[in-house]
Amino acid sequence: MNMKRTTALLTLLIGISSLAGQAENQPAQRPFAPAKDLISLHYDHAPDKDDGHSAAADRTLLQSLYGAYWISKHVVPVSGAYGKNAKHFDRDSDAVMDAAWKNCCGWLAAHTSREAVVNELAKTWTKTIEAGGDVWVKEGGQSDITAAVVERIKKQSPAIDTATRIHVVQHSNWNEDQTTDTALAYTKKHTDYIRIRDANAYLNKKGGNDAFVRAAIVHPTFSAAWKAAFTYYDPEQRLDFSDTGELMHILGLGEIGFDEFAKRYLENIEEKTPNLTS
Repeated sequence: MNMKRTTALLTLLIGISSLAGQAENQPAQRPFAPAKDLISLHYDHAPDKDDGHSAAADRTLLQSLYGAYWISKHVVPVSGAYGKNAKHFDRDSDAVMDAAWKNCCGWLAAHTSREAVVNELAKTWTKTIEAGGDVWVKEGGQSDITAAVVERIKKQSPAIDTATRIHVVQHSNWNEDQTTDTALAYTKKHTDYIRIRDANAYLNKKGGNDAFVRAAIVHPTFSAAWKAAFTYYDPEQRLDFSDTGELMHILGLGEIGFDEFAKRYLENIEEKTPNLTS
């Protein structure tokens, strides 16, 4: 009997240990809720130009799913979300950010007004959380700004549990390595920090993808954003919007490659009716 009990206990402990290990790789505590949540899109633009392609892809994806008006209420794009790599910021990226976001929800320029951007983000994130929503950070760059915003919120609104209400999605070892060490540690401690598989595995192609580019530049709604992105970073050199893999994860779409992305969001030009019931 004792042997049986010991075996049963050991099996239970192994099962618990296994579940604990799996939990580290699980998505955030609850799915994205489009009716009340906020997405903070962070681009470093320092030095890789893939953020330019990601800005166009993010706009395409979000507007196709939820519409332009929804974006104006639930999305805040940020440029200059860099860390140790600050000196490599590419000012030419401003043209892409304008093309992708200026006529929709606008965007925040952290490179020129970092303190003001931190204040604005802290205000916007807090407003979302106090209204019952969560904040989702697409960490396309480094976590220095994220850490600064979270710290500001904790000081100004200590009742907010940032570890459960702010979800940060990161896919890149390089982005983490370029984040100031203290900022990365702070972000991991005080947010729901989610690491996903590096999206370069399926959203980065040297030499580009001619069919994708053709579909993007003739699209009646998104062509301006894609043309600006392709002027900034020649797709014949490389087509890369790997940071959009984080947005796909937030939205619960899984991993969507170039061909499927084009089929869903570029070749089908009929804008869908937003589903905001979640």
